[in-house]
Amino acid sequence: MNDLIYAGNANPADGKSPHVHNGYEIICFAQYGEVECNGRIYAFSEGDAAIIPPLTPHNTRYAEGSMRAILDKALLPVRSVTAIRAGEAEGLFDAVRRASALMGAPEQKQVLIAAYGNLIAAFVTAYSGATEFSPVVAAVKGNIDANFGDGTFSLEGSLRNLPLNYDYIRKLFLKEVGVTPHEYLTRRRMERARDIILSGATNRYSQYTVSQIAETCGFTEPLYFSKVFKKYFGMSPSEYGRQNKR
Repeated sequence: MNDLIYAGNANPADGKSPHVHNGYEIICFAQYGEVECNGRIYAFSEGDAAIIPPLTPHNTRYAEGSMRAILDKALLPVRSVTAIRAGEAEGLFDAVRRASALMGAPEQKQVLIAAYGNLIAAFVTAYSGATEFSPVVAAVKGNIDANFGDGTFSLEGSLRNLPLNYDYIRKLFLKEVGVTPHEYLTRRRMERARDIILSGATNRYSQYTVSQIAETCGFTEPLYFSKVFKKYFGMSPSEYGRQNKR
């Protein structure tokens, strides 16, 4: 989640033709800039940032010195082209700039890139000014965020205990968040597993075992954890660790 797949300088020659991205595009403007979307032109000043949701046809104009980032698998409260104005966007600009220096770096730097992806997503959530989620979706999301590392947590049970229709909650969550509650739970667990592996975290004696990582991520069965991890990342936890070894 919040996978930072690109961070770097924005080429003024790019983006002049209508195009889309699979992830959220963040543009930090060094000078005046524009985003054209659905016949509307959004104007930006020096120091502003534009947040463009996935699969949104748009074209852009900006000057030398602007920065861009693309966040994939992000869950952000932005449903249309949104501005973060200068001042509030300063930290976002700095995070994108610092992350850009790590693009193409050795594999041991991947944990830092993942951290900057989460930081950029946090800036967008904090300063986009959008209403994040409806009360019921916020409650479900908050419950998952608080309990995804607990192997005894029953998402199914928590959803059915709410005073609303189960299918309605599921559909509303999917509409607002972009994934179902169960998919969101899996993302949170896989995100934690990835971060533990990339960090090279150790217990008292050695790097954490697959069983220990599984338990930390809310899985009671290490074999099931490995199966889910492989489906999500395309390789086993051990293989993932070897490919990203410090």
